[in-house]
Amino acid sequence: MDKFLVDRIQITVDNYRLAKEELRNDGDIINHFASLVFSHYEKEILVERVKEIRKDIKLNTPRISPFRGDTLNILSLLIATVDKEKQEQLIQDMYDTMEILEEEGFLSGSYLALTAFTISKYAQLKDKRYIISKIKELFIILKEKYSNITSEDDYLLCTLWVINDIQADTVDDFIENIFNHISDSNIRSKNGIQGLANAIILNGSSGEMYRSMEFILQLQKRNIKIANQFLPLIGVLSNYNPRRNVDIVEGVIEYLCDEEGEYEYYIDKGFRTIIAIVIVSFCSMSSKRRYIDELLAQGILSFINSKNKGIFEEVLY
Repeated sequence: MDKFLVDRIQITVDNYRLAKEELRNDGDIINHFASLVFSHYEKEILVERVKEIRKDIKLNTPRISPFRGDTLNILSLLIATVDKEKQEQLIQDMYDTMEILEEEGFLSGSYLALTAFTISKYAQLKDKRYIISKIKELFIILKEKYSNITSEDDYLLCTLWVINDIQADTVDDFIENIFNHISDSNIRSKNGIQGLANAIILNGSSGEMYRSMEFILQLQKRNIKIANQFLPLIGVLSNYNPRRNVDIVEGVIEYLCDEEGEYEYYIDKGFRTIIAIVIVSFCSMSSKRRYIDELLAQGILSFINSKNKGIFEEVLY
């Protein structure tokens, strides 16, 4: 295994241990998220800065705000990776953007809060109302085509389309074709299929679609599980050699398990695969790397929601 990959794995493991100690109340899933976000930038988690951001947001938002709870814990980690001199402006811009999104009829909640952050991070100097009108246009197209599976967890990818100047007619022309191709795979979740299809449009290449499908197929052949909530990540990451990439991912999983028992015994196997895939992607040169943090954050929110729903259903039945 290449030294730069080993180094990145080690940073991730060290950051996880730090998060588990210093941010233990976040829970294990967000601790893993913290370890990945900061290893992306080859940094140790800025624990004190994260805590300051949380304190600031709590002071400036009501208790029932969508910026509280798990969303606060996730966003504070993302904000802490931004240059400190831009932090205050970014947070204020995020609040202002959220206000416009809610005015435009978007459903308030954790996914919308992440969307507001993403717009503020990547389009801070642009006309927010224009951008949001374009996001709404794209979301309506998705809703019309797939009304039973399109929901607020699609806000983020619609936002990334707009940020990347992907037009409504492009989405309208290609989404159904991509969706149908992916539907032939063994992915059981329709939401997972749609999330992957939406992300592939962001990658802008039919070749990437086939390579993404081959990558997923190779994972399935080796009985390596993958959590459906994170499929959009697969859609934006480049897989120039899917089989070779799966070999590397398998090696990273093995290394993680040898290095830290938590990765072997106390973690959802599909989530562990995503951790390995993300670590490998950090070592690539793809321009799409810059969206990994936000797509990973959305997957984390969905993953936590599905876990909570499962616990709630167990209590009911």
